[in-house]
Amino acid sequence: MRIVDMRTPLARVKGAGGLPDGVEHWEAERVSAVMLGPLSLWAAFSMLRLAGRDREAIVAWAGRPLNAALLAALIGLVTRHMQLGLEVVTTDYVRGWKRSAVKLAIRFASLVLAAYGGASIVRLLVERSGKNG
Repeated sequence: MRIVDMRTPLARVKGAGGLPDGVEHWEAERVSAVMLGPLSLWAAFSMLRLAGRDREAIVAWAGRPLNAALLAALIGLVTRHMQLGLEVVTTDYVRGWKRSAVKLAIRFASLVLAAYGGASIVRLLVERSGKNG
């Protein structure tokens, strides 16, 4: 016996995939990706320049206000981009109540990572100012 699905094609795809999130999610991914391009290049070149230096030199470099701000932006954007990507995967492959639970866990973990990165930068700034003062 064959079961016939009487739903319209639109009804069959609703809730399957990225449809519930809309265009805002897609745009946020693209904006974060575009912003990460130059920041990632800056970070890569900076790390190459710092290779082989001692801890004090790296702390002094990271404690400069411009470098600290760029590092904070990099951490925030990487975390946000990661969150958006994981939410897309969750939307595509997780069903039912588990979807909401996984998305909540992703958002919480992203917040924790961003807060840890921010606290690390603040610690670098405080450590550098303590050595200068």
